[in-house]
Amino acid sequence: MNTSQPDVLSFFKAESNLSDMLSLENGTIYVSATETALHCYLFQAMESFNEQYPNVHFKILNNSTRKSINIVKEGNVDFAVVSAPFQIEKPLQQKVLRKYHDILIGGKRFEELKGQKISIKQLAQYPWISLTPEAITRKFLNQYFEKNGLKFEADMELATTDMILPAVRHNLGIGFIPPEFAKDDLESGEVFEIEVKETFPQRNIILIYDTEYPQSIAAKAFLRFLN
Repeated sequence: MNTSQPDVLSFFKAESNLSDMLSLENGTIYVSATETALHCYLFQAMESFNEQYPNVHFKILNNSTRKSINIVKEGNVDFAVVSAPFQIEKPLQQKVLRKYHDILIGGKRFEELKGQKISIKQLAQYPWISLTPEAITRKFLNQYFEKNGLKFEADMELATTDMILPAVRHNLGIGFIPPEFAKDDLESGEVFEIEVKETFPQRNIILIYDTEYPQSIAAKAFLRFLN
């Protein structure tokens, strides 16, 4: 589900049964998360949590980092799980849940790049696929190129991370992506990882929550589980 309308969020919170505050038998947890955080951490954490507490339900909103943090501030979700650093102020707190590195992938059109370490300067000459300039992930990529004395120019710009893989699969360019997104295609050989000499900076999956927000029993249990 992908929505960010305040009235919808208020409805989600209002529909929760009073027993949410009393037990883990039928509680509901409200989370806003970025696409990358969902695929690289949250889905797996939810699965493991539900094995212990099968009657707890999740309401998940898929939003940008900025929007997710705003929703936490507004008290419309229990917490946010995001994939980009962001400046926050008390009473908000943040905690790193997982560290990861994006990988560079290419399709069959670029097989000459397979099996060797290549500098980012050489790779800059290839067609690149990335998110749009306003995306925090794109800004991260711009900084990576600048650090290596280059200017990043995308040949194709996409709205969401999950669109990068099919574009690479169809040989429209090369692009960085979290490894979880490309796992099946890497195993099948549809795409391959391009080894880059210059290490791509570490990225984090981050938990954001409000220390003054009254959490339900279910939300508190999930926060302890994440920690």
